[in-house]
Amino acid sequence: MTIDDLDAFFAQCKQIIYEEMRNALSKLGEECVKRVRERGAEESWIDRTGNLRSSIGYAVYESGRAVIQSNFYVVKDGSLGQSTGQQMIDELASLYANTMALVVVAAMEYADEVEALSNKDVLASTELWAKGVVEEYLELGMQRAAKRIDSL
Repeated sequence: MTIDDLDAFFAQCKQIIYEEMRNALSKLGEECVKRVRERGAEESWIDRTGNLRSSIGYAVYESGRAVIQSNFYVVKDGSLGQSTGQQMIDELASLYANTMALVVVAAMEYADEVEALSNKDVLASTELWAKGVVEEYLELGMQRAAKRIDSL
């Protein structure tokens, strides 16, 4: 085996690890969005316009760009929420120029007020849940990566 062969092997290993980490973070992002969007008014907030629920989504960022992101589905007449969510995902990319990260957003400007003033759960409980399970998701990703690398 030559140095070039080793370099190629390690480059392939790095690619596999990154793919599996992106996939693990994406799966966690999907679960977060599902937890937030599928709750009813009694568990979260009353959808008057649908904009807040339509603004909820996630992105996995890598080196300053969103490499995986959710769709922002329109709820009721919430097309403003959909476009605001997408815009926020685009704007946040530069904050993650040197890392890989999962970011879940509720992009309407009044999301914090709904949580603070109305005492409703928008992202708070899901954030706590995600922080509690992120290591598990990443560990499963590393296990999948190890299996793929073993088969090289």
